[in-house]
Amino acid sequence: MPLPPLLLSGFMGAGKSTVGRLVASLANIPFVDLDAAIEEASGRSIASLFAESGEAAFRALESEALRMILDNPDPRVIALGGGALLDAELRRHALARARVVTLTAKPETLIARTQGTGRPLLSTGLDRLGRIRDLLAARAPAYAEAHNQIPTDDRTPAAVAEAVLRAWREPTLVVPLGLRSYPVRVTANAPGVVAEIASSLAPSAVFLVTDANVDPLATAPVVAALQEAGLRLASKIVLTPGETHKQLPAVEGILNTCVAAGADRDALVVALGGGVVSDIAGFAAATLLRGVRWIAVPTTLLSMVDAAVGGKTGVDLGPAKNAVGAFHQPSAVVIDPAYVRTEHERAYVSGLAEVVKSAAIADPELLDLLSRERSRVLTRDLDLVREVVLRAVRVKTDIVTRDERESGERALLNFGHTIGHGLEAAGEFTRLTHGEAVSLGMVAIMRVGISLGVTDPAAAERITRLLADLGLPTDLRTQPLDAALRLAALDKKRKAGAIRVILLEALGRMRIEPLTLETLARILLPAGASST
Repeated sequence: MPLPPLLLSGFMGAGKSTVGRLVASLANIPFVDLDAAIEEASGRSIASLFAESGEAAFRALESEALRMILDNPDPRVIALGGGALLDAELRRHALARARVVTLTAKPETLIARTQGTGRPLLSTGLDRLGRIRDLLAARAPAYAEAHNQIPTDDRTPAAVAEAVLRAWREPTLVVPLGLRSYPVRVTANAPGVVAEIASSLAPSAVFLVTDANVDPLATAPVVAALQEAGLRLASKIVLTPGETHKQLPAVEGILNTCVAAGADRDALVVALGGGVVSDIAGFAAATLLRGVRWIAVPTTLLSMVDAAVGGKTGVDLGPAKNAVGAFHQPSAVVIDPAYVRTEHERAYVSGLAEVVKSAAIADPELLDLLSRERSRVLTRDLDLVREVVLRAVRVKTDIVTRDERESGERALLNFGHTIGHGLEAAGEFTRLTHGEAVSLGMVAIMRVGISLGVTDPAAAERITRLLADLGLPTDLRTQPLDAALRLAALDKKRKAGAIRVILLEALGRMRIEPLTLETLARILLPAGASST
């Protein structure tokens, strides 16, 4: 797959033009300096454009020039002016069309690099350092919305260029949330990327959270990479595996360890494991000292496509699934598809339910891919797994970007989950895996949708058949739906006596509908059964 255009963003003096030329030379592709292109097209210097027309007119000209460049998807390296991506709509367009890398540097570094350069925005007043700090603070949310951020202080242009080239070559998605933006990097070297990102965050200490299943399989390389990067690993915390242990005592254990080790607000939590580890460690990070940073390193298919992305963290409270939690976005998500090779068959197949869910709600082409390449999916062909993960994660990142805290559209990601969570709890979180319960939950809610005249029966049949072909359960006849509906009354999405459920209309088209438990029971339970 060809590389997308590379946009180098960042403050003036960060090294965009110098590094950009080096990267273009290493990749043997064209280099474009956006400012130079504007000067050539207009016949005037940037300074004169600012002086004669003002900043607003220059930004309009700059935006038009960048859009024209992005209309061509060929690989190129484009060095941007420091304010080129300040407009949110243009920035989102750039993130969709190209790979955006922000080069960063401290104000003291930038002032040294911009001395005597006649930069228009630094020409007012004598306090250049203060002006740089003010501009950096104002632009920080825009600069954070990038696929990668790479510091350039105390690094040679060649070293920065190598780092940029590595970041460009790795598939990366971004959740653009201003200062809380973060990348989702798909890599074949999770330990190295985790250490690289952790180093850029400059933590006072690192707390690695994993579980007893993952610990012997994956932690040693991550620990070695963190230590080689000169980071202080304050503690490795090993949780007891399984959903039955996703309770408050697990969070308390992490918090006690971190506090005893002297954690401060600059500490960093690294969650290495499946969905349970991501949920517990992320919630611990959200509550430790009112919030510290964390990196999610998912090791199961389920956690790669769902739990690690989106900032939903939390634990169960008895039978109430995810009843205690917080929205706390990670600083990064690092996905190495090769980790799926360590999963047991049942766990891997379970994760495919969340992939089918993503395909059903927003990516029918992914549904086609799963159907067409079912055997390669089931044999865990890593090239195909990488594509499947990227597509499923893109569905989630797009929705989370538009609705971070589930005030509307993000609820679509709960397709199949309301009844699924009830079935999970009815089996005391051991009879069914999460994915198996979600599979059954999708089948159940599609049956409801068909009964209400909302769901296209052909679409429901296609999804159900794919779930079964992938080895997921679809037969509701032996499931304790009565108990599941009673437990659904604990669902955190209930309101005014109704539960907000997600109904499928057609592939890629969903509806959020409040339904009472009585309505659900009338459709799903055998005649004479009760959900009370």
